[in-house]
Amino acid sequence: MTDRTPEQIAADEALTEAIQNAWLAYAPNSDFGVLMEYVVLARRRTFAEDGEPLTANIMIPRDQDVPIDLLIGMTGQAEAIFRHRAVSWAVGDDD
Repeated sequence: MTDRTPEQIAADEALTEAIQNAWLAYAPNSDFGVLMEYVVLARRRTFAEDGEPLTANIMIPRDQDVPIDLLIGMTGQAEAIFRHRAVSWAVGDDD
């Protein structure tokens, strides 16, 4: 695990609590087991003075300590789900 600042530790704890709360809000009947790992992907957008769009992306694994093989597996599974949904929506299947 990398050394984290007190601010990063507090942010990680708040993020874990927020994910727990979101999980229960969006899937109230699936609260089983212990939340072990997560990765948050986020994007921010701003504009330079000349109007050029600037984009920043961030990946935040739980406590900066999720093994790379799990990150690859979790993001790969999410990509497969998104691709399946995209195809389903394109053909009009509400799966």
